[in-house]
Amino acid sequence: MSDKFPAQGYKDNVLSDCFADAKKYLLKHYLDVDRAHILMLGEQGIVTRGELSEILTAIEKLDVETIRRAEYDGSVEDLFYFIQREIAAEVGDKDIAGKLHTARSRNDIDVTIYRLRLREQTLDLIDSCTRLQSVFLNLAAQHHDSLMPAYTHTQPAQPTTIAHYLLAMAENAGRDVSRLKNAFENLNHCPLGACAITTTGFPINRHRVAELLGFNRPTRNSYGSIASVDYFTELLGATSAMLINVGKFAQEFLLMAMAEFNVIRLPDGYVQASSIMPQKRNPVAIEHVRAIASKALGQVMGVMTSVHNTPFGDINDVEDDLQPLNFSAIRDAVRAVSLLSDALSAAEFNLKLLRSRAEENFITVTELADVIVRREGLPFSLAHRIVAHLVKQSTEEDRDISYDMLKKATSAQTHRDLNLSEAEFIDALNAVNFVNVRSIYGGPAPAETRAALEEQRQIEQGHQ
Repeated sequence: MSDKFPAQGYKDNVLSDCFADAKKYLLKHYLDVDRAHILMLGEQGIVTRGELSEILTAIEKLDVETIRRAEYDGSVEDLFYFIQREIAAEVGDKDIAGKLHTARSRNDIDVTIYRLRLREQTLDLIDSCTRLQSVFLNLAAQHHDSLMPAYTHTQPAQPTTIAHYLLAMAENAGRDVSRLKNAFENLNHCPLGACAITTTGFPINRHRVAELLGFNRPTRNSYGSIASVDYFTELLGATSAMLINVGKFAQEFLLMAMAEFNVIRLPDGYVQASSIMPQKRNPVAIEHVRAIASKALGQVMGVMTSVHNTPFGDINDVEDDLQPLNFSAIRDAVRAVSLLSDALSAAEFNLKLLRSRAEENFITVTELADVIVRREGLPFSLAHRIVAHLVKQSTEEDRDISYDMLKKATSAQTHRDLNLSEAEFIDALNAVNFVNVRSIYGGPAPAETRAALEEQRQIEQGHQ
């Protein structure tokens, strides 16, 4: 049993790992907080100009790379105390060096450096998502008239265009950017000056420290400053929504790259060959997107599970051991989004095959039912029944739907002749016509997707 702190078991299982994580993720931010705090103390007259100069000089003289290489030896509790010891050694007067810690606590320092780190990463993630949105929009701009089949329940459903398909993804990516930007705005508040939990009696200027560190403003309530965790849970919520979208996108493109689908081809730089099968072009880049996004989402869920029932206050449950998981999750989210953007930016669609499939599997017959409703004045339920009969008959007899088949089926159901002409019948089953008549707001008609693209370009500009 050890009476000296830290006990070996605590050092080995907690403090050593936390020290290594803090060096990796937070050293720069510790020093930035020290600079901002001592400058504010000097401006407020809480330390003298001489003391300010000595402490600032000591901070700038620190050998950051030596600190990064330092091994944890238990002589101090954590990186915070390690840095303060190094500053004191540079100053040479412990009393002067100790004034750096006036009117602050590890509580408000910790939540500030966490926000500083997450703020940088959030901007990286926003940039990555904005680029993915741009990739989708750039591809869509090339394919307003490129037909493809749309699927529901993994089955061919109706003709659409590649532009319409990719604009759906672009809109998703745009909403992801908006959610991340909202999270960033709430993250970008400075807790420094909250101290342990109730601020201080010293006349500090919290707005000045927030300004020096690049925050929009200080956090308002000092209790909430060190107790609230929604500054990162909101970010993780937005990130999880984005990762789910990215996972769905990756699944789509992996299916499209299968030999059985064969409708998208990735650049050679994003596929790998097999060590034994010479013919293989494995779409590993998209597989890695899916794997990395899943890893990131798992980390997000781990954090959410860890904090969902913790007390409202300063607790270790949301600090040293947990924050690196936040940092890793956001980093992996950036990796997944960036890789998807890179792989898709030079991908090619098999336009000929997609167009032919837009005419197959009866996927234009919704328009035939609609035309029957318009020309014959029938309720859609009856028109649907007539066309469903034609599809079944055609499948059983292994032949295309014909005009004669339609006339007979309609007569059997309505006991009158068909008004629809054969030319109208043929046009109703044409995939180009199917797309063109769907010019309703949000539809796949080229005029409408061009308008939608222009709207998305304006949103994209707003994100930059």
